[in-house]
Amino acid sequence: MKKVLISLLSAFLIFALSNASVQAASSVDSLKVGITKDENALNPYTYVTGYPGLDLVNLLYDNLFQLDENNQPIPWLVKDYNMSEDGLTYSFVLHEDVKWHDGEPLTANDVKFTMDYFVKYPKSRFTNPLSQISSITVSSDTEFSLTLSKADPNFMIQPLADLPILPEHIWSSITAPDDETNNLGSGPYKFVEHKSGQYYKFEANLDYFKGEPQTKEIIFPIIEDTTAMFNALQAGELDAISASISPELVEQFESNNAIKVARGPGYSTTLFQVNAEKYPMSETPFRKAIDLAIDKQYLVDTVLLGYAEVGSPGFIHPSSPAHNTELKVSFNVDEAKRTLADAGFVDTNGDGFVEGQNGETIDLTTLVYSGSPIRIRTAELVSEALNEIGIKNQVKAMDATTVDSLMWPDFDVSKGRDYDMGLWSWSNTMQLFPDRMVELFHSDPTIGSVNIGGYKSEKFDELSQQLMDTFEEEERMQIIKDMQAFVSEDVPFTTLYYQEIVNAYNPEVFDQYVFQVGKGIINKMSFVAGDWSGSSPNVDVQEEVVEDSEEASIVSEADEGGNMLFLYILAGLVVAFIVYILFIRKRKTSGTKDEFEV
Repeated sequence: MKKVLISLLSAFLIFALSNASVQAASSVDSLKVGITKDENALNPYTYVTGYPGLDLVNLLYDNLFQLDENNQPIPWLVKDYNMSEDGLTYSFVLHEDVKWHDGEPLTANDVKFTMDYFVKYPKSRFTNPLSQISSITVSSDTEFSLTLSKADPNFMIQPLADLPILPEHIWSSITAPDDETNNLGSGPYKFVEHKSGQYYKFEANLDYFKGEPQTKEIIFPIIEDTTAMFNALQAGELDAISASISPELVEQFESNNAIKVARGPGYSTTLFQVNAEKYPMSETPFRKAIDLAIDKQYLVDTVLLGYAEVGSPGFIHPSSPAHNTELKVSFNVDEAKRTLADAGFVDTNGDGFVEGQNGETIDLTTLVYSGSPIRIRTAELVSEALNEIGIKNQVKAMDATTVDSLMWPDFDVSKGRDYDMGLWSWSNTMQLFPDRMVELFHSDPTIGSVNIGGYKSEKFDELSQQLMDTFEEEERMQIIKDMQAFVSEDVPFTTLYYQEIVNAYNPEVFDQYVFQVGKGIINKMSFVAGDWSGSSPNVDVQEEVVEDSEEASIVSEADEGGNMLFLYILAGLVVAFIVYILFIRKRKTSGTKDEFEV
């Protein structure tokens, strides 16, 4: 009996321990993640896109705080912090063991240097939020404090969870940051190589203060053609893709047992952008007619096959607490035609297309990325809708770099623009907090830093100033809702839809991805071990459509394994207890010591 029980117990322990080792072995040697665009030198001054560009930057650099999977700020470089009751003073303590990739220590002086540097050499995304800091005081290598000129409820998100910290010993000698190629940081990965238009190569930072990253190497092949990228994943040439799967391919990918699909709400905003500085887009009735002519629900149903949410006329995502629920999406072809006619845009020569208010010929061009089939099809349907109401236009597909140079030269709105209309998309960071509407629409380029349409409105500028001068949350929310109401009437652009994120990857290679709401799986949390779930329950996003647009995550095999391991251990303890009872009983009758020693 003893030998049988010993054998059973030993076999069970071996099984449990082997499962534990399998579940714990999450690290992989190399990972290939496809991206659609060359992101330049990948430092905070030179990256191109918010996703995945800035997320790649954040694998090389660290922030004081990090947005978790639900976009709530959590301490990162910061170990401890305090905020005064009036919201004007913040005190911070950094982790002691943080090092730059060259082995130099990261200190509070680097933090101060970074903030001063971005003020001296502006980069709108990072510089504008720093303007409210009136003083920075460094107390020691790990302690510093910030004093604000006025309280800001979003300060923890931007700049604290957004600003990459720069190494002073590197950047103090750099005077032309927009041309800089150095990308030495403190993040979980080190930059190894970049071949323009081909790939990026990162290696794990083995001395990372939060532990070794879960992959020893990440290669990011650049594949501008998304169809080619999807095929590469299915052929096993890629292990994951940053681009969202085309709607018509979702079911195909979900039925592929070798691929795991991660789905969740997308905050990326696709819109029909107009050059509001150029006639006739400078006229509000003309812009209003464009908005009325476009059937946004039809775009969602036909182009996105339902994998999207119809755009709000006030821009802010419907899941946001700041969303103005009183705004309704409009589509009325007859009203669009009347709006044009009432404003003096009529067909004077009988060719089926309207002329300008003074008889000007109107023949417009819509720019669109040639590498994005979804955008191209959307642009074509919008073009058809505009032709139907008498606005003559055509679609011109061009490479992304050319489109960017025409619509947003050097990513600096003060340099003007050279286009009529365009299919454009803002990454999820524009939706993280609603204050960024100021950046989208303010007339002053130093404030409206992403106002690529050159839109100008004294009324909106007044609302912006009110928002910047208000700290009480309820009042701020009302101003933001007033902004949305104004934008829905003045129509600086037309918000079309928010596409659902559908990522895909090979779980046999790596299955520790964290789905960040509004972004997807390519983020720092996917590659740094930890619990980033916050308050969001786990959802198997491969098998379920996520109904709640605020929550999405991936149940990885390791997560499931953790639960199973707990059951194994519990069962093992039960077996051990039974063995113990049986031996005790037997010992009472025989008194043999050997039968109790296992």
